[in-house]
Amino acid sequence: MRKFHYISQLEEKDCGVAALAMILKRHGSDVSLANIRERCQTSLSGTTALGLVKAAESFNMDVRPIQADLTLFEMKDLPLPFIAHVEKKGQYLHYYVVYGFTKNKVIIADPDPTVGKTAMTLQEFSKEWTGVALFMSPSPKYKPFKENKNSILSFLPIISRQKGLIANIVAASLLVTLISIAGSYYMQLVIDAYIPSAMSNTLTVVSLGLITTYVLQQLLSFARTYLLTIMGQRLSIEVILSYIRHLFELPVNFFATRRTGEIVTRFNDANTIIDAMANTILSLFLDLGITIIVGSVLAIQNTKLFLLSLISFPIYFLIVYCFMKPFERLNQEQMASNATLSSSIIEDINGIETIKSLTSEKTSYQKIDREFVDYLKKSFAHQKSEAIQNSIKQATQLIINVFILWLGAKLVISNQISVGQLVTYNALLGYFTEPFQNIINLQAKLQTATVANRRLNEVYLVKSEFKKSESQELHHNNPHNITVDDVSYQYGYQKNILHHFSIKIPFGEKVALVGVSGSGKSTLAKLLVNFISPSAGNIFIGEQNIKHVQRQNLRQHILYLPQNPYIFTGSILDNLTLGARENTTQEDILHAVELADIKDDIENMPQSYQTEISEEGGMSGGQKQRIALARALLSNSQILILDESTSNLDVATEKKIIDNLLSLKNKTIIFIAHRLTIAEKVQRVILLEKGIISEDGSHAELIHKKSKYYHLVKH
Repeated sequence: MRKFHYISQLEEKDCGVAALAMILKRHGSDVSLANIRERCQTSLSGTTALGLVKAAESFNMDVRPIQADLTLFEMKDLPLPFIAHVEKKGQYLHYYVVYGFTKNKVIIADPDPTVGKTAMTLQEFSKEWTGVALFMSPSPKYKPFKENKNSILSFLPIISRQKGLIANIVAASLLVTLISIAGSYYMQLVIDAYIPSAMSNTLTVVSLGLITTYVLQQLLSFARTYLLTIMGQRLSIEVILSYIRHLFELPVNFFATRRTGEIVTRFNDANTIIDAMANTILSLFLDLGITIIVGSVLAIQNTKLFLLSLISFPIYFLIVYCFMKPFERLNQEQMASNATLSSSIIEDINGIETIKSLTSEKTSYQKIDREFVDYLKKSFAHQKSEAIQNSIKQATQLIINVFILWLGAKLVISNQISVGQLVTYNALLGYFTEPFQNIINLQAKLQTATVANRRLNEVYLVKSEFKKSESQELHHNNPHNITVDDVSYQYGYQKNILHHFSIKIPFGEKVALVGVSGSGKSTLAKLLVNFISPSAGNIFIGEQNIKHVQRQNLRQHILYLPQNPYIFTGSILDNLTLGARENTTQEDILHAVELADIKDDIENMPQSYQTEISEEGGMSGGQKQRIALARALLSNSQILILDESTSNLDVATEKKIIDNLLSLKNKTIIFIAHRLTIAEKVQRVILLEKGIISEDGSHAELIHKKSKYYHLVKH
């Protein structure tokens, strides 16, 4: 049986994705989890079996899902490996890859890095297995797929741009080391020459010279530390800001299908990579150089002692090799656990009002307590392994030092070297072993950085939503009529939310989309601003298909305002002008806040428009909605989509604002509304039902028909 390559999941809900990655790897394909995740349509709930089937088929794999029992393992030619759907520990749905079995055991690969490859008894497996198995094999069209991934070496160009700084750091470090070597020879001269010959004046002069040199050494040490700090900050700017820039270019779906903590903890991963690469570069130029220089000096001092010192090298390499695989597993476990913990803390802080309303503080705390204890256990295991490795290295070095002193003492007794030479050799030995240990210790840093790079890579491999094929811009002078032509849409591989949906909205029309929850109103709104793309059909603004229009340009003309708009930390003025056109005047701002009926509220605040507000406090829900509405009006978008954007307002205020909006002549406004008071005022009402248009007309016309809209109003 060919070697089975194990691939761990990187995020909590990626077990199915990692399982499929292992199957593909077995057949010669190397695919990122990000790519498979997108094909599986993985959500915050995880990956469905249907999603795995569709994704595997997209790679030209033949898939055969079956429902079976343990008699499956009685087959003589059971095709392996296959994916088994399980209810792990009776608590949550999960996937294993079964890649071998014996008479009494099943050999599995659990995508959970805390488990990895293991064997289970048939009885243990049967307790968890739901009976669902996905058998996959290459179809005649299958070709191994190799995806280009950025290795950790891809960060080298970033570091190479700091070559001037690196050269100065290396030069300062070498000078510090040379001064330290000179200090070691001072000990030899004191013991072997100055004391026996009573050279008091010479001793004073040399000592004063050495003191001056040591002052210079500390200045150089400060300069080295200072330059290292500057280099670290420059690397952080390049790597972390590059990650943030990429995040802003990702589609909305990326954020909708991942927990916040899993995205945020990538900043730690970026710092880990920066630290490892900086250390690697410095070790290659500095520690390697110092090891060669000091090693040459030691060899000149005494060849026998130097050869004995070299015995530590193969021992260190053996220690490092033995810890490589455990460190990789422990790093993955610790990073994954940290991401889960961070997500839970962020979610609970954001939902603290709900937690307190339900008096569920204890339950929420216990959940975080369990996750924190799990993180501490994994962090402790990692630190313990590092401590064990370091202790073995230190013990090895101390034992070798004892042998060196023992051999050196014998050489002194036999008059082959002087006492001063032995003392100097022993002092210089530290400058030889320390940089060598730094080179060896890169193993742990590079392994951590490799795992961090894989996690970071899974974000970088998600493509930007801004595509080269979207090269057009909407024409300003053309009337922006909206045409939705035979559009269907489904989330993941679920049922269609919209079915062959078609509609035309002339420019300047005021429309209300009504219907029960789940009828497709918000989905249609997100399709119009290209947050999501249709599964089938086309959407046109004027004569232009929006799939060819630059998304930023599209969203400058069509603005979607969700029910719960976000207020950013800053002044009210900052929030109002976010996304506003460049030539926005004070009169424009005053006009917008009057239309949104928030002018008096702002001017009654302590610092008026300079009052500091945030999402967490400073304004009521209704005030936030009106600030967001004024912000939308300042964007000067010609089409506004308001998704329950006045739901937190009282009836009188809402009526005033709706009247203000309906008076705007050069704007198309689409209201997504549950309150039918809005539908009574607009020119046109469209009733959606299960993803299709059930009724379309004015409020009066639909009431007169006494059909579905009529019953919706009356009930």
